[in-house]
Amino acid sequence: MLSLANQLIAQNAPITEPQLMYTQSHLFGVDRNSFASTGLYYRYGWHKTGKQQNHLEFDFSRIRHPKEVRRQGYTQSQSQYSFGRMNVAFFLRTSLGQTVVIADRPYKNAVGVNFVYSLGATVAFLKPVYLEVLYQYDNMPGEGYYVSEKYDPEKHTDIYRIYGNSSFFRGFGETQVKLGGFGRAAFQVEWGQYADEMRCLEAGVTVDAFTQGIPIMAHTNYNQLFYGFYIAYDFGNRN
Repeated sequence: MLSLANQLIAQNAPITEPQLMYTQSHLFGVDRNSFASTGLYYRYGWHKTGKQQNHLEFDFSRIRHPKEVRRQGYTQSQSQYSFGRMNVAFFLRTSLGQTVVIADRPYKNAVGVNFVYSLGATVAFLKPVYLEVLYQYDNMPGEGYYVSEKYDPEKHTDIYRIYGNSSFFRGFGETQVKLGGFGRAAFQVEWGQYADEMRCLEAGVTVDAFTQGIPIMAHTNYNQLFYGFYIAYDFGNRN
């Protein structure tokens, strides 16, 4: 019992031995956001002071419209698609910011609390949606063939003729690019077995703003402002 108690005390003892002065960090994150999708980011940091760290961040996220609902096609062979979706949207965000220590990690296996914020630019990539549409042979009733067509809300109104999405790579050469601004604010709970090891849970908000509306779904307003919540798991190290 005495040995076990000493071991537990040692594991949570204050970090009193000399510590290396870390100058930079590398952090990778995977998030789940309120746009019903997943994002990935990388954050490179360098210390400004002992309590503040500057960082450069790259984030790539899939953005879904609230009305972007997947459904089955109505042909004999069915595939899922989102009726009314004009473009598949991806946001590439590049930003500068800071990580500010609120509560440090004074013990081994202890946790710290940080505040994270970033400001920068967003590049929105809009890949047009292509559908597999059924056409009937004129001289063969009940028989038909599929044609891959770019979705047109004025033309493709008969859901009973839609098989589903064409190949995801169809339409890549027609991708549109829109530029905007980006902001992030979050709280981060950090832990790690060693001083140079970083494991974090992060929760916060993101905002993307554009000068023009982003066309994702037909027959809806094209939003210029995208704001949402996210929760992420981060991992990385300091050196």
